[in-house]
Amino acid sequence: MGLLSLLPEGAVRGLRKLLLAQGRRMGSSRMLEASKARAIRTSIDAAKHSAAYRTLLQEQGVDLGKLGSQTEWVSLPVLTKANTFERFPLAHLSRPLPATMLADVLTSSGRGGRSYGFRLTAREQHEEAWFSIDLGLQDVFGVDDTSTLLVNCLPMGVVFRSRAVAVANVSVREDMACSILRDVGPGFQQTLLCTDPLFIRRLLDEADRSGVDWRALNTSVIVGEEVLVEAQRDYIAARMGIDIDQDPHRLVGSSFGVGELGLNLLFETRETIRMRRAMRAQPELVRVLCGSAAVDAIPSVFCYNPLRIYLEILNPDANGFGELCITLLDRHAVIPLPRYATGDLGRLMHPQETATAAAMAETEPPWLPLVAIQGRIKDRLSGLPSVESVKELLYLDHAIADQLTGAFRLASTSSGGIQLTLQANAATAVTPALQTQLLELCSRCGFANLEVVLVEPEDFPWRPLLDFERKFDYVAADRL
Repeated sequence: MGLLSLLPEGAVRGLRKLLLAQGRRMGSSRMLEASKARAIRTSIDAAKHSAAYRTLLQEQGVDLGKLGSQTEWVSLPVLTKANTFERFPLAHLSRPLPATMLADVLTSSGRGGRSYGFRLTAREQHEEAWFSIDLGLQDVFGVDDTSTLLVNCLPMGVVFRSRAVAVANVSVREDMACSILRDVGPGFQQTLLCTDPLFIRRLLDEADRSGVDWRALNTSVIVGEEVLVEAQRDYIAARMGIDIDQDPHRLVGSSFGVGELGLNLLFETRETIRMRRAMRAQPELVRVLCGSAAVDAIPSVFCYNPLRIYLEILNPDANGFGELCITLLDRHAVIPLPRYATGDLGRLMHPQETATAAAMAETEPPWLPLVAIQGRIKDRLSGLPSVESVKELLYLDHAIADQLTGAFRLASTSSGGIQLTLQANAATAVTPALQTQLLELCSRCGFANLEVVLVEPEDFPWRPLLDFERKFDYVAADRL
């Protein structure tokens, strides 16, 4: 058992506050310098413990005998699921460790359809995994001073451990989640709900039926699994009675993780939420954060801890957007994955850009560095609107959004058109009037060229039951 687990709760709270204060004093520039140095050390350790990584280094032409602090970072191989988990057995990828020393296994989403990546956690790491989660919860929600119940509705076996909050890991069971919130939640000063943008629709409907009072429960939301757009944030907040722009306590935020690396690697704060929301009315702010005002959808703006991960952008375009690449700075990781490309489109923010953007959004600059994320690269097919721009469209009118599940499918047709297939929710009748409302909405928002098809839940060809255990694939690779 690690030293953290032996500390009394009062000492742990003091340590959290000390570390957060030290991080603020250190500043993002010094943290970024330390991050690069730690990334090099992480790659050296990976070469010692992973036979697969040594093979990849040799194929890249890196001299293992000279691998050290002076090694040019960009000379190291970029790892992907294809050249790691799809190529090597786990025994070659991971450090030598008896099976009895493993405490936790988590898979990637399997969205690619060919294989899974894995994150293995040793027992000592597992015993202290709660600390980084609690550090983030304290920074955003002040959980050390406010009794908190966290209800985790994330799918795929994703669970949280915490010493600062009470946790209910219920996965995608809206009835269980609402029962816990309604009956157990009132004993806490605040409640937190972790879920994804599709499942929360079902959960909100169940909450209406079961009498959950979001205001009385002082509930905030953390959304993961996929990109949250501002129109969705507005919709969720309206359903839960949250004034996003004025409430100093409750929020609807977003978090970004990678199954093979860890949870909450990137995360929103109140400051980044204000910056992103301000972009809707300020094209010049979009230019500051994106390098150009010509974007089809406003990107997510995330903070990250450079003492936990090292971030880089591969093959950036003229505006600085390229593939996000993450190095987890954990020298004891069971499966070390230096320079792991995630398949997401991102752009790193310079400190001056952050300061300028914060001033334009009339908020304090975040104390951690920022990255802008535009979503999955594979979802940005030529000739099709982005998934994020369609999400914005569908949640602009809350009365229309109420009648849809949020699931849709974009595809090119053989005649050269673009078809958008939408799934109505179970309580909605597919009527000509609703069809007309959707077409008018598309026309008003610049999507008049879309061929909109609205279908009953059971007629939606792609996972009609929406089991919520799998990430939904919004874009068809082939033409209809």
